[in-house]
Amino acid sequence: MVPPFVLDECLVSRFKYWNAGIRQGMRHNNELYTLFQAFSINERLKAYAVGYEQTEKGVNVCITVSRQSYCVWLSLRSLSYVPETQLVLDSER
Repeated sequence: MVPPFVLDECLVSRFKYWNAGIRQGMRHNNELYTLFQAFSINERLKAYAVGYEQTEKGVNVCITVSRQSYCVWLSLRSLSYVPETQLVLDSER
């Protein structure tokens, strides 16, 4: 299990994409991610807990940090190897 890595929000490139609806994505080091969940700056521990929970399912996770929020991002490449029953994206909750 690889722990989530943490990046400053200014080091990533955000974009939107379509997957049964408009979704938030981001790119870093030629890897594409989908936004799983966003947390307020006061919910840092919750963001890390959610990130580690996803790594235990075999998903590569990145957590971005800004002045306003912590965002948990899941690697689109690693999601192709995880059964859908183990994963529910934030917009589907």
